[in-house]
Amino acid sequence: REGRGVKQDFARAKFWFEKAAAQGDPWAQYDLGNMYAEGKGVTPDPLQAKAWYEKAAAQGHAKAKEALQKLKL
Repeated sequence: REGRGVKQDFARAKFWFEKAAAQGDPWAQYDLGNMYAEGKGVTPDPLQAKAWYEKAAAQGHAKAKEALQKLKL
């Protein structure tokens, strides 16, 4: 997503985050939430952001819990 050492590519980042998130990775779920909250590589969608943050938060991801509190719906 950030393009460290390669060209930044949000579509490719989303692809890999989705693969990891489907396997239950809370960081990938959190990152997908960020992408939807910020509209980076996707159409902004607060409901999708909330859903991904909730999945990560349910696994104890502290930043996802903070993001849920800040998310304006």
